[in-house]
Amino acid sequence: MRAPESHVRANTLMGNIALGLLGFTLFAFALKAVAHPEVQARYTPLVVFHAVSMIAWLGLLASQSILAARFKLAAHRATGRASIALVAAILVSGSVISWRIGQELGRPEVTVVNLAAFVTFIPLYFAALHFARSRDIAAHRQAMLIATLALMTPAYARVVQVLGLPDPVAIAVQPPITIAIACAYDWVLHGRVTRPVLAMLGFSVAVVLVMVGVLAVWFL
Repeated sequence: MRAPESHVRANTLMGNIALGLLGFTLFAFALKAVAHPEVQARYTPLVVFHAVSMIAWLGLLASQSILAARFKLAAHRATGRASIALVAAILVSGSVISWRIGQELGRPEVTVVNLAAFVTFIPLYFAALHFARSRDIAAHRQAMLIATLALMTPAYARVVQVLGLPDPVAIAVQPPITIAIACAYDWVLHGRVTRPVLAMLGFSVAVVLVMVGVLAVWFL
């Protein structure tokens, strides 16, 4: 069975975005490791495990899109179900690392920022599963994309740190980048920004605003 051209186009574009995010993440963390080699001392087994899990997630997002574009839907669904274990690994390892950074380095703001990312990611991930079961595939793709973009702040932070900019810049650039990518993707496919995308972006931005409010009360 031949997949409709619009289906192929949407999933191919999603795959390219996922590969771009994967490439940027690898570049950002490698740049930080080279520019500030002292951070390599913090590459504990748990940190490496979390990094591998995140890379696997971005790779999975890309491969899922490629499978869908080729209309290999059985493989797409099977690997999608397996993603639950990967998500659990990301959340558990990321939460433990964030807590340890806050405790050991005296940087509770890192804990708050990372937990806010997970607060965004988890509902959107399960929303994506719901959309898939409801056969709202456009919303399913966008939920996965926006959920993934919520986890990109650490990668932005590595570039910001190498450039010698204040760490809050990484928080400031996350919402505009998320909005730009999600809206551009929707616009290319539909010629407009659809209501589900606006709702999901509204939720994502609202979490960031609450997080900023918590940090402001905590540190100001």
